[in-house]
Amino acid sequence: MIRLLILIDTNIGGRAGAEQHLQALVANLDYSKFKVHVLQLGRSVPQAEGRVAGATFSHLPTGKLLSVHGLKRIAQVCRVLQQGQYDCILSFFETADAISVTAAALTGVRALISSRRDTGFRNSKKLQWFYRIINGRFSRIITASDAVRVALRACGINEKTVRLIYNGVDMTRFNRQPQGALRAELGLAREACVLAMIANLSPVKDHMTVIKCLQTLHGARKHMHLVLAGDGPLRAELERAAIEMGLKAHVHFLGRRTDVPAILADADIFVLSSLTEGLSNALLEAMAVGKPAVATRVGGNPEVVVEGVTGLLVPSGDSTAMSAAILRLSESPALRIAMGSAGRERVADYFSLSTMVAQYTETIAQAVAKRGNREVPLEAST
Repeated sequence: MIRLLILIDTNIGGRAGAEQHLQALVANLDYSKFKVHVLQLGRSVPQAEGRVAGATFSHLPTGKLLSVHGLKRIAQVCRVLQQGQYDCILSFFETADAISVTAAALTGVRALISSRRDTGFRNSKKLQWFYRIINGRFSRIITASDAVRVALRACGINEKTVRLIYNGVDMTRFNRQPQGALRAELGLAREACVLAMIANLSPVKDHMTVIKCLQTLHGARKHMHLVLAGDGPLRAELERAAIEMGLKAHVHFLGRRTDVPAILADADIFVLSSLTEGLSNALLEAMAVGKPAVATRVGGNPEVVVEGVTGLLVPSGDSTAMSAAILRLSESPALRIAMGSAGRERVADYFSLSTMVAQYTETIAQAVAKRGNREVPLEAST
């Protein structure tokens, strides 16, 4: 049995992509082969302590590492590692990576894996310099997409340590047919063309471009509506913009929702206007439901969407190109059905949850074996 400690800067099971990714991984590991504990380092978490399947999780809020508080947190992680006799650390995001490398050096844990979820668009020059120093300490670096791998080249990474593991989707959860609940909730006619975007209302998602698309198309497509599921710092600004554009009755802000599969099932077209992406869970989920996608040609999006087959790709920030793509799909129900069907098949073939979990399992076992940690075989405990 392999003892695995997972560190994440935020939380497990939150609304963002990495948190959902970790939740899916932990919920589906084989606990005859793993003992897992998750340390959530975020200031606030949905739940401080508990269990997900066979894993336990707890809360260790961590601020700046270069402080007395930060040093105490590193010491606490060292105690956790020693008491639990962990074989491997899997870390998500910058603070977790830094603590992983430091605590491992102090306790002798040799198998370290870093899971990189984005292209590093937030990384300052100081952080890039820091990663150049610590990247070599990781046994493996997992990337969410090939786009993330390419971005890591700038940090002088040894590509032999990199493994691409795509996000996985539980196809049974997204095997949904339209029920009409969303349209009933919003008072939309059956003939309305519903665009859906599932994303936090943050600058990097560029919701304003999609709202501008709706303004462009509104004259010719009076029955087109935009549904935005998610919340964030830009909500008030986007709501004002929709009102100023005369679209108050056509842009629907749903806030955070737990019924994403049902929302996607009732939509006609999925849209994603991000300025950058590692690999979008929402895009995968929309395709798993069988919806055609109009997405920006950034990050991992072109690895998911096959242009002209499962959806349409457009330049980021280009409302004219996105409007044209949306219009093309809105005018052809047959094309929407064909692309939706091809998209669901693609997700099942290349982005399954079982494949993701199997690849993580293999990567962790190989890292432990290579670094000669205490227990190597992936065998059931007795």
